[in-house]
Amino acid sequence: MKATHGVIRVSDVGTVTSVHKYGTLRPAWRGVWTCRSQSCGFRKVWRPFSGKSGSLRGAVCGAERVRERPNGGGNCASPAPGSFSGMYDVMKRLQIQKLREAGMTPTEISGATEVSVRTVHRVGDEPPVTPAAVAAIGTPRVGMGRPSKVSEFRSKIESMLTADPTLKSGAIAERLRAAGCKAKKSAIYALVKVIRPADVPEGIVRFEAVAGEFSQHDFGEVRLRYANSETETVRFFASRLKYSRMVRVLVVADQTTETICHALVDAFRYFGGAPLISVFDNPKTIVIDRVDGKPNWNPAFAQFCAEVGITPQLTWPYRPQEKGSVENLVGYVKGFFKGRVFRDRAEMLEQLAEWHVEVNDRRACRATGEVPRVRMLAEANRLKSLNVPESGYALKWSRRVRTDGYCEFESRRYFAGMAAIAKMATLHVGQKDVAIYVDGQEIARHPRVPLNGHYSLLAEQREEIIKKKGVRSYAKRQIVIDLCPSAEWMLTEIRHRRPSRWEDEVSRIYDLLEKYGESAMIGAFVEAARQCVVGAEYIEAVLCGEAAVGGEQ
Repeated sequence: MKATHGVIRVSDVGTVTSVHKYGTLRPAWRGVWTCRSQSCGFRKVWRPFSGKSGSLRGAVCGAERVRERPNGGGNCASPAPGSFSGMYDVMKRLQIQKLREAGMTPTEISGATEVSVRTVHRVGDEPPVTPAAVAAIGTPRVGMGRPSKVSEFRSKIESMLTADPTLKSGAIAERLRAAGCKAKKSAIYALVKVIRPADVPEGIVRFEAVAGEFSQHDFGEVRLRYANSETETVRFFASRLKYSRMVRVLVVADQTTETICHALVDAFRYFGGAPLISVFDNPKTIVIDRVDGKPNWNPAFAQFCAEVGITPQLTWPYRPQEKGSVENLVGYVKGFFKGRVFRDRAEMLEQLAEWHVEVNDRRACRATGEVPRVRMLAEANRLKSLNVPESGYALKWSRRVRTDGYCEFESRRYFAGMAAIAKMATLHVGQKDVAIYVDGQEIARHPRVPLNGHYSLLAEQREEIIKKKGVRSYAKRQIVIDLCPSAEWMLTEIRHRRPSRWEDEVSRIYDLLEKYGESAMIGAFVEAARQCVVGAEYIEAVLCGEAAVGGEQ
């Protein structure tokens, strides 16, 4: 039911089935529709059908006095464009009253405020708008509509929250249902939210560190879209010296314990040393959990700090504001990434290096008013050097040597030797290599990422693998097959095309591996596969630089 102007009063007099030229009424309503504007005296009472379809009776009566519509009357025509079709708000009435106090005529006020002259008179006769009424703008109106089914349980909810302010809303809902409440869960939750005492935040005491006292560290990530439309999630590790505000940001691949350790070494080398205390958040890669408020440190991280000479300190759980300086830094670094457009990852890293020079050597810090490099002059002598070799820090991991002589780390295998089977080995995992220690002695040093991507077997260790009788040819073949897919294709063809000579072929190819190395052999196998030639002689020809054309195809 709707009308452009007027007031609708509903009673049980009849069924409304008519459309007045100044408004429309939906069917199946029982009531009286009345339009009592200044120029319209329409009022019609529709009674039910008296029998046959289409028989309606109505009467016009203007005797009943109807309250004026809230927006001030006027005729029943549609409102002028830009005019306000509902009740005028506090600011509109205040405007009208102020213009009237200024001496403007009602007609002038009507034109300036886009309201009718009658409304100007009516608002002018109202009590003055008070500052309290203006201040109440935006305050939600309460008590509108029918009462909620849960309102009668308000006192019960208040008593529950008085006894236990931390009681969960779900537990309150269960107790109310047990008490006979039929309200929906959303209504209960809404009332609990209104009644529950608001948490008063604890005050924060801010302080500045002295030179060489604190550093703060945290991870961050941001989604980038390069100019070539490629996207990447960039993860970074941010570090900052509390006193000088020197900043170091390192782009990393993940947020593991190993990444934290290498990023810390990078940051402290950039700063020229480590401060007395390094402040961290509470990720599982640093602290596993807390027992009676005491941190249970990640063993690898704890060993790293003890060996390198770092004193870690954790912020209290759920209190990230305790390290607000680096939290602001993370947001600031995100602004750097989002505020620029990079062609690719290489340009992003290049601009990040330039950004380090800008924020550390040229731009004054807003917090201190000084360039960080200038304040660093007072802090540099307070920093302590790290106990880290030039090659970088290697994390220590314990692994048991398997029955095949290998140790496994991060889904890659590293050969320790048959003599070390069933013994505990300590893996010193660096960024580029993995050293294996057994009984305190280094027995092997492998590349961190093997050439074949799966396992590492050093050239001097191969003889230990193939010396066992009965499996010598198969062991040699397996070593060659694991080089690359092209090598597997070659040896598969040899086995089927030359079934009586395959062992000699394998021995010859293995000797070439011993002579030329893995990288050269991989290139030779790829070239032979490209030309579709099979045989050890063609591999040797490629290695010697001769054209391997024709042959057995």
